[in-house]
Amino acid sequence: MASTVEGQGQTAPLPEDAGREIPVEMEKTYRLLALVRGQTFARPKYVEGDEVMVWPDLVVIEALSALVFTLLLLVMSILVNAPLLPIANATRTPNPSKAPWYFLNLQELLLHMDASLAGVFVPGLALVLLAAIPYIDKSPLGQGVYWYTPNSKKIAGFSAIYSFVLLWFLILIDEPPRPFRILGFWPGFGVSRFFSSLAEPTRPGGAIAPNLPDLPLMGDPYKWLYAFLLPTVVMVGLSVLLVVIVRRVWQADTREVMIALFTGFVVAYVVLTIAGTAFRGHGMELHWPWENSRFPEGAHITGWLGL
Repeated sequence: MASTVEGQGQTAPLPEDAGREIPVEMEKTYRLLALVRGQTFARPKYVEGDEVMVWPDLVVIEALSALVFTLLLLVMSILVNAPLLPIANATRTPNPSKAPWYFLNLQELLLHMDASLAGVFVPGLALVLLAAIPYIDKSPLGQGVYWYTPNSKKIAGFSAIYSFVLLWFLILIDEPPRPFRILGFWPGFGVSRFFSSLAEPTRPGGAIAPNLPDLPLMGDPYKWLYAFLLPTVVMVGLSVLLVVIVRRVWQADTREVMIALFTGFVVAYVVLTIAGTAFRGHGMELHWPWENSRFPEGAHITGWLGL
């Protein structure tokens, strides 16, 4: 027997199976969902409050910074003339012969290790590791904030001191030995030169067999040790030691480990640049900055005097 329902003056029949219980189909697959703790790939809403728009906030600041630096460079170029060097002479190389200041960190490395390691592998690997930081530290929290975690300042400060002290120590112990003086002072241990002497066992005064006759040797069989392997072990080992220390002392997470390593990289860049710029003098030996000649051999000072 069909039933009817009234609405707006019309009568419509109800379906015959109205009110009948719908059976559960046992052939269907049912899934139980649960909530778990964790971070999603989407950026959380609660971190968007620190964001600013690229235009005009960021672009205006960058434009003003560019104008200020351009003005400062213009004023310095007017007031201070660059030193003039003589015409290049293929038979006389200036001493010391230095690269531009922004490459002096690499030139400093060349004094302590193989040229391919200092000029290709170290800077290349550094750039790769810098580009890999966002893929290692994937947390969206505190992006762009250097002191985001409670221990970040302590870790960065320790990393800066750690890198500063060890780098200067390594530079000093690798300085070739010379009569005692204080830098024009440091007597030097000449670690690289010591291993280099092992490569000439038949040379009179050699480290291995000083009494054998002087016979020519093919190549340098120990160069891979003191110029490639030893510097690599030192660089990797000290970096790993830094990570171990910050994890043990501050229970550092991935973000804090990245802060420690990046701080160490910046300090290493600055220390090597300063060492190559101010402390390397005649023959690329270590001297106090005021003991170094302001100009290489043969340089004219008329540019500085404005003549």
